[in-house]
Amino acid sequence: MERDAYKRIELDNGHCLEIFDDSRKIGADAYVVIMTAKMEIPVKKELFSTEEVSDDMFVDILETLGTPLVYQYKVERNMIMAHEKDGILENLVDTFLDNTGQYVAKPQFPEKLVLKEYRQRVEKREKNKG
Repeated sequence: MERDAYKRIELDNGHCLEIFDDSRKIGADAYVVIMTAKMEIPVKKELFSTEEVSDDMFVDILETLGTPLVYQYKVERNMIMAHEKDGILENLVDTFLDNTGQYVAKPQFPEKLVLKEYRQRVEKREKNKG
């Protein structure tokens, strides 16, 4: 099911950060307020500008991760009264953007995230072999 973004931000690194309101009602007048931030990173050879990636390694990255790689961050607050819901959500969004927004907007973020995720999965794959 496709959902509408609460906020869509075009980042300096050429990617789009989408923020979603995934809140849900948990009582007559209470909510769990959930903010989800998501960025799809197409895995392309041009993505790797600061670290050398051979053709064979790139093929393995694609086979291991697929494309796009999705960065996702979720934060929630429980038992929020209905009249406070919108303000709490806006506060969660503002806090995320203030603390993490500049980091995910950096030009190197997509490359570093892809390589980190790839290395973690390779390490896990190697552990499972042994």
